[in-house]
This record gives sequence, C-alpha cells and structure tokens, in this order.
Amino acid sequence: MIELQHVTKSFGDKTVLNDVSLTVYDGEKVGIIGDNGQGKTTLIKMIVGQLEPDQGIVKTSDTIGYLPQSIDIDFNQLITALEDVTFANNFFKYSNILRIKRNIFAEGGLENLSGGEKTKIALAFAFASEPSVMILDEPTNHIDLAAIKDVIKAINAFDGTVLTVSHDVDFLNAVVNKIIKVKDGEIKEYFGNYDDYAIQNENERLNNQREYDAQTRRIEKLKNDIHRYKTWADEADRSVGQQGGNPSDARLAGVKGRAINSAAKLSGIVKSKESALEKELENRVQRPEGDIQIKYRLQKDDLRSKTAFSMQNVGKSFRDNVLFKDVNLVVESGEKVALVGDNGCGKTTFIKLLTGEEKPTSGIIRLTPSLKIGLMSQDVYDLPGDMTIFEMSQYYDREYRPIFLSNLVNMNIDKSRFDTKIKKLSSGEQMRIKLSELILSDANMLILDEPTNHLDISNKEFLKKVLAGYVGTMMVVSHDKKFLEGIVDTVLEFKNQAIKKKDLNESLQR
Repeated sequence: MIELQHVTKSFGDKTVLNDVSLTVYDGEKVGIIGDNGQGKTTLIKMIVGQLEPDQGIVKTSDTIGYLPQSIDIDFNQLITALEDVTFANNFFKYSNILRIKRNIFAEGGLENLSGGEKTKIALAFAFASEPSVMILDEPTNHIDLAAIKDVIKAINAFDGTVLTVSHDVDFLNAVVNKIIKVKDGEIKEYFGNYDDYAIQNENERLNNQREYDAQTRRIEKLKNDIHRYKTWADEADRSVGQQGGNPSDARLAGVKGRAINSAAKLSGIVKSKESALEKELENRVQRPEGDIQIKYRLQKDDLRSKTAFSMQNVGKSFRDNVLFKDVNLVVESGEKVALVGDNGCGKTTFIKLLTGEEKPTSGIIRLTPSLKIGLMSQDVYDLPGDMTIFEMSQYYDREYRPIFLSNLVNMNIDKSRFDTKIKKLSSGEQMRIKLSELILSDANMLILDEPTNHLDISNKEFLKKVLAGYVGTMMVVSHDKKFLEGIVDTVLEFKNQAIKKKDLNESLQR
C-alpha cells in the first residue's frame, strides 16, 4: 500500500502539491493524469524516493519498479543482472510478452536501438526484479501501436500495483481501474478507466457551468439592485434636505422623520446588497473553458493546384536497409493524411523527402509549384528559446502581429507569460506558439511529426480542435488513434517496404 498524508511540495514560489492525501491499495491499477507542469512526475518521484516532500509523509512498504520518462539503460548492469537465474527467467518471460528479439544483445550494446526498443527493454528489466509496485512515467512515448499493445499485455500480466502517468487515452482504458487527476495543487480520485473518468468529469463540468451561470445571474441582479436602491437612497436624502417650514411643526417633524427613516432603511439595504455581492465575488465559481477562436492566414483560394504532390516509383534505402520501394501515390490539395506504421518504417524519412532534406534512392517526387510546407518537427519546435513571446511577435508585420498574440490568448496562454523566455515555457505552451506561427505562415501544407509527444490530454484535445479548422493540406505522423480521428480522412500505411493509401477507418480498426 502507498499512502500520502498531507503532502506539500513547492519549487520556488510555485506550489505543485498542496496538502494532498492519497491511498493506493494493493493490486490497484492507477492512471495519473493532468496538464503539463501540474505535478504528476513530482508525485511519483516522491513515491519512489527521489524527492522529499516539504511537508507531510509519504509511506510505502512495497518494493518498487520504476520506468522514468528518460530511459538510460546500463548494458553492463543488465548483463550482470541476467547472471541471476530467477531474474533471467523473469526478464525473458516479459521479453517474450513484449516481443523483444533475443539477438538484440548480440552486438554488445544498446546505443543503436530505437526509443521504442529501449523502452521495452527497460520495462522488462523493471518487471524482472519482481516488484510489488510498478511506477511508469509516460511508457508509451516514442513507441508504435504494436509496441503499445505489447506493453498493455505486460502490465495486465503483472499481479502487483501499477501507477502510470500517461496521456494516451486508449492505453489508460486498457490498463487502469482508477484515475488520479492532479490539478492546481490538488489530487482528485475517480473510479474506473479513462472513459469512466471522462463521463464523471463532463458531469462536473456541466454542474460547474450551471453554478457559474446561476452565480453570474445572482451577481448581475445584485449589481442592478444596488444601483436601484442607491438611486432611491439618494432621492430620499435629497427629500430630507428639501423639507421646509418650522422644525417645531409636528406634522413637518413626522414627515421629515419618515424621510430620514426611509433614507436610512434604503442605505441599509444597499450595504446588505454590497456585502452579498462581495461574498459572491470572493467565492466566484471558476469560469468553464469556452470554445477556442483561432484566425488562420490560409484561405481556400490559396490552394491553386488540385494536387499537392505525387510520387512515381519512389524508393529510399540506407545501404542495405530498404525503407520503401516502388511507391506510387498522389496527395490532393486540402487532403488530411495520417502517416502510420511501426517505428523505423520510414515515416520521418518520407517527410524529409518532401522537405528536400533527403533525396530518393529511386523514382521521382513532384511538388506542385505553389506548395509551401510548414513543419512541426518531432520533439523540437525550433523556436527562439532566448526570446520572449512578445519579442517574437515583433517579426510579424502590423496586420498579423495582433493576430499572433490574440491566437495565443485564445489558446489559453496567459498574457503574463508573454514576457517569459520561450525556453522556460512548458512543452504545451511551446506547441501552441509553434502552431500559431505555422497557421499564420504562408504555408499551405502542414507536416506534423509526432506533435502530441509529451503533451497532456487537454493539450492534445486543444491541438485537435485547432487542426480540425485548417483548410490546407495536412500530414500527421502519430500513433494516437483518438487524436487522428476527426482531423484526417486518409492514411498512408508504411508496411513491408511499401506505402499504401487507405481509408482512415479501414486502417485504424486494425
């Protein structure tokens, strides 16, 4: 069992966890979700003992296996560990589940392995030590759909407790029975998988919307009441001062007394209403996020040609490694295409052929003369890290400078962040800056290579909404089926040294 009691953790003036308590029971499979920078990795690092809380207690009597985001495998340590018969049997048990090739160690090193292969080896290594708890930080990053299925099998074959940070909805649905959401320094638990959480969260959002709307109506009514009663009170005060005649006149004294009482009563009502308004404003219900409004530079009439590009008998090899050959295809202007396939099949190389960074080994690639490509590369957003957002905006002409900044505001980047150096912003914030830059460029074809790596679920959904409104040609490399659904209509499937064009539903249902 893992237990957190009144734990607080801060970095500088930012409190990422504030007086949180949590219990994870033996055998639970827990998904940890939340926006980038909210404290998910901090939480698991305290559980594995890499960080100490500022306040509170973290207790666990369990043996823990840990798969961090950044994987650095010590080959000699692995070989030494395999000398233990029990460890070796466990390692090869999970190697079989994860489909790790036995000859992967033949060359005596791991430097040339792909990120997906390293992830699977590190996972088998962690499971082989027979921990009672497995903690996984983004285990599906950099691995293809087939490998994700293998990781799911390995986790489901494990009898112990699992805590996993992940932004992959399908993965969470397949392995967890509880969701822990980390947000604004707090932890909230939801029972069930991610889809169950989504239903509960949507109900909460709807309740929040109703509460916000009801409170907004109360605030507006109080403001109107205060204005009306203030007007009446002012009129009553003027009425007191306008009373003439002899103050000893009993009739006049009664009229004036009633006027004074009326003014005092109205003034009291005003103070009561102002006090009620102050309480409402102090306890303001957080406004639910609204629909995003994004302005694009590209218009439909910018797509001058029916065809964006075509390939005729195209092949690409690196020495004896044939990625693909005899590729014949046409991508139309305005078409939205997903590039799917296992790691190492040639998707990124295909992109480099389009951008001119690589040349085909054989065949002809024809780009329409009006084609202008905007690229969001894998992991690296190519932004000027030492600049602030405001400084970056100065490179736009007067027409597009305010649009660039307003797009970022509509993308939920607070204006206070405009004076922060870009390299100090989160990956989600940097993605939004790059996206605003791309959609305001003169590109009429966007290429996005694994754009959702390291993005939290809300950032993925946000990116998906923005891309859904793009009218140009678009190519997206992604292993995330839910992300692709709704933004692409065609798939280029890389398999067995071939590239085949398929309908989205036909390909993703496999």
